[in-house]
Amino acid sequence: MTGSPGAVDRRDPGALTLDFCGEVIVLEPGTEFEFGRDADLTIDGENRHLHRRLGRFLSQGGSWWIANIGSSLLLELFDADSQSSARISSGSAHPIAYRNSIVRFSAGPTAYEIELTTTVDPSVTVQTSSDTMNVTSLKLTDDQRRLIVALAEQRLLEPQAPFRPPTSRQAAQRLDWTYTRFNRKLDNVCKRLASVGVPGLHDGGGGLAKDRKMNLVEFAVTTGLVSTDDLALLPE
Repeated sequence: MTGSPGAVDRRDPGALTLDFCGEVIVLEPGTEFEFGRDADLTIDGENRHLHRRLGRFLSQGGSWWIANIGSSLLLELFDADSQSSARISSGSAHPIAYRNSIVRFSAGPTAYEIELTTTVDPSVTVQTSSDTMNVTSLKLTDDQRRLIVALAEQRLLEPQAPFRPPTSRQAAQRLDWTYTRFNRKLDNVCKRLASVGVPGLHDGGGGLAKDRKMNLVEFAVTTGLVSTDDLALLPE
């Protein structure tokens, strides 16, 4: 996984418990655990439609995350206690922001579920070199917030619909910015969040970096960094 935190968060995210068809596994912070056809958790060794390594659980930035490390299959993360959900495409990661959640995915004609339980409130807290801050209270510039909202507009308007972020050129046009200005500001906001521990935002090529806009949107929406109220910031 690319996009390591810039500083170690000493906040303990607690254990993450997995339940797959009655097989219960408890993961401690600092653990990286993969699932798939031939991984730490074997889902279905006979299903050739299933990737050998499809997903990975890991703790970063004081929270548990799930990363899609497969090449084509989609992961879906559902809050077991509400209607909230998130789609995690290949190469993307998402914080496990629900106390009780379900990971669902399909391979060929077969669908699978893994139940997840966290032992602490999974609010995303990260540590900088000097102190600890809550990412949801991180102060963004007006342009940084507008940029994130432009990328997340469809996700905010239709949270249950399939989502892919707009291209940089499309988002620049939505904001009435030049393409160069948009990319410069995207670099700046990704570097700022990455520096306080948000993974998957580095523009280093390969892996999660290919989907940094998706990672940025999912993180911002899930943690409440942006909301539907911020849609008013976009041009008419």
